[in-house]
Amino acid sequence: MHIIATTAQSGIKDFSYLNQFLEESGFPLVAREKQSLDDLLQAHHADAVVVCYREGPVLYHDNAKFFFHPSMAKNRLAAYRKSGTGDPLVNVCRLTPDDEVLDCTLGLGADAIVASYFTPAGRVVGIESSPAVAQVVKWGMKLYDSSMSWLNEAIKRIEVVNQEHYEYLQGLDSGSFDIVYFDPMFRRPLLKSQAISPLRALANHRPLDKAAIKEACRVARKRVVIKELAAGTELQRLGCEAIISGKHRKIAFGVIEHRLR
Repeated sequence: MHIIATTAQSGIKDFSYLNQFLEESGFPLVAREKQSLDDLLQAHHADAVVVCYREGPVLYHDNAKFFFHPSMAKNRLAAYRKSGTGDPLVNVCRLTPDDEVLDCTLGLGADAIVASYFTPAGRVVGIESSPAVAQVVKWGMKLYDSSMSWLNEAIKRIEVVNQEHYEYLQGLDSGSFDIVYFDPMFRRPLLKSQAISPLRALANHRPLDKAAIKEACRVARKRVVIKELAAGTELQRLGCEAIISGKHRKIAFGVIEHRLR
């Protein structure tokens, strides 16, 4: 996918992140010159364009826009803070404050944000294979600022890495993280979501490979956790000895404990 970068119609005033964003992403910067985004795409034969706003980058692709926002993570954490509502991910991973978590399928980062909130003395690294998704989410997280300090702090702690998770896992020493987590993009979406639809167009849809799970088991000190649709046999195929789901839930978590390997 050929992606270009540009600025808002108002131009650049003080975008301290712009140069570093361009250097890391490799997206060429093209002058806006009051052109529409459609005109820019046609003129530069591009598939998508990232507009760099002061608040963070926004990717426009196929009549949709993709940008970082905490969405469901904020709702899940707010429910916990207000009424102590337990979070399924936290419960299944059995997170402790100093756990080090590797999220191998970052996407918008909702699960990584929740994990970060519950591991304030630990570490959360998010791996994202799509360069476009990784850069938009990474810089969106860096620039995100809300009135909720607890949310800001959880987001800022996340380290985003643009790489295939199998390659990243291969480069790690054994026992590098407590939890290794996978939430691959569902081939059959549970519901239509304006937040997720643009991500689906950019995300990696390949099913998880057993070789990657084997590496994850080597890297995890405590457990490997995989989220999938409850219907089907994907978790069994990947070697999960324990499968956890609620009676009426459409998703399930597969768990491989360190002691079981």
